[in-house]
Amino acid sequence: MELRQLEHFVAVAEELHFTRAAARVHVVQSSLSSSIGALERELDARLFTRTNRRVELTEAGRALLPSARRALAAAETGRDAVAGVRGVLRGRLTVGAIQTLGVLDLPALLARYRRRHPGVALRLRHAGAAALARETAAGSLDLAFVDRATGEPRLAEHPLGGDRLVLAVPRTDPLAARSVIRLADPTLASRDFVEYRADSALRAQIDAACAAADLHRRVAAEVDTIQYLVELVGHGLGVSLLPPQALRNAADRVAAVPTDPPLHRDLVAVTLAARPLPPAVNALLALLPDV
Repeated sequence: MELRQLEHFVAVAEELHFTRAAARVHVVQSSLSSSIGALERELDARLFTRTNRRVELTEAGRALLPSARRALAAAETGRDAVAGVRGVLRGRLTVGAIQTLGVLDLPALLARYRRRHPGVALRLRHAGAAALARETAAGSLDLAFVDRATGEPRLAEHPLGGDRLVLAVPRTDPLAARSVIRLADPTLASRDFVEYRADSALRAQIDAACAAADLHRRVAAEVDTIQYLVELVGHGLGVSLLPPQALRNAADRVAAVPTDPPLHRDLVAVTLAARPLPPAVNALLALLPDV
């Protein structure tokens, strides 16, 4: 069983079409069919059922597919590791990140990384901290940037520092003239708040701080993206507690007022702890501040 045969098999299994699969692996269709036929003879099993209109995996084909994918991934990891020893990084780096990192300029970091390692393709996924931690622990992300310590034993944490949240208010709001506002100020209890989604680590930290200050927020709207939340504040729908970096593109419409007591959040990068990190991951960690 050869890797090339497994590559051909996976291409047909995913495309369910011999012509498209042949184009994907850059061979003529007759060569692809011959390769699949040789693999079927070696395994003594039909891997596909073929008619004039459709291609389907057989039970044997479905059984082989996960192992074929793992074999191809292992081969790719091996090639990347050898390339890393030679000082040439290649392959793919899959990074997860919450929407607003604060202390880290992620686009600048990834651009710098790409300039240094042009052979590595980058894939970026945004989600909440809990989801990103789970995906990193499961191996579907190489590294993730999150806004809380995860407590997940399968993950190693690399501290990045922290930032101080501010109260975001419209520029025309009287609160915009304040140098600081106490969380226990009765003014806040009478205001509408615009909130980030309830399952986020940021929201959990804000909820805990406000509960400690006995501030019961009146939630007018709850949204899934920080950017949209800032826009709603700018249009006067309510006020919100946010990282100051979230307001950079709305400074003409939204003011940032520090709070008393201050609200801090910690940021960390997380990676798998149980195995040596791939060279591409170590190269990104080397560019991080305070790691």
